[in-house]
Amino acid sequence: MESRSLLGPCNIQGVLFDLDNTLYDRDLAFEKWARAFVEEQFPAESEAYRAETLAQIIAIDAHGYVTKQVLFTQVRALYPAVTLDVDTLCERFYQEWLVYMTLDSETETLLDALASAGIPFGIITNGPPQQHLKIDQLGLRSRTHCLFISAEFGCNKPDPAIFQAAASCLGLLCEQILFVGDNPEADICGAHAVGMTTAWRHWGNTWPAAIPHVQPDYVIESLGELLSDTRLCIPDGDG
Repeated sequence: MESRSLLGPCNIQGVLFDLDNTLYDRDLAFEKWARAFVEEQFPAESEAYRAETLAQIIAIDAHGYVTKQVLFTQVRALYPAVTLDVDTLCERFYQEWLVYMTLDSETETLLDALASAGIPFGIITNGPPQQHLKIDQLGLRSRTHCLFISAEFGCNKPDPAIFQAAASCLGLLCEQILFVGDNPEADICGAHAVGMTTAWRHWGNTWPAAIPHVQPDYVIESLGELLSDTRLCIPDGDG
């Protein structure tokens, strides 16, 4: 699917972002953590064995769409050398992998531009309360105007309620908001259903053939592409 032009009328007054694999490269952070975990747990094994184990753990993780309890239950079943219990592994994971999370320079630039232009932004993320740890690690808590975590709010994207609540928090109509996310169903279909403009961060994927009834308004590779979008009403320079 070809990307539409990012040029358009200046009608977006707020932005909502998904968190994982949208505001930061979640899969890269997980891979870095998993590599360190494998090196720690299997120091005597060959490089080929560690590489195979790393690939297996990444596959089980499924881009974060399985719980950590499921992840580590499967890891312990496959690798008896991992002797820590599942709860301890989960606790360690939530602390250890934070250091691998960073905002790339284009994302930093975009968020700075939104702040300078007075355009509020918020975050809607599916997940447990541990999402707060990511928000703090990435330095987003003091920058965002609203934060909705599904486990605390009581429903997951694509439920309309969480999108509508975030729009209300920004003091805007859904039609005045651009939603940016990587998940076609949870992010793009959910935001589209309440009337938001949508931008899909595709990560090299193609739009699912199983979702022909919805198309993202914009298809982007990086958040920096939004800086050229006049819909965001971001002035150039000091003007």
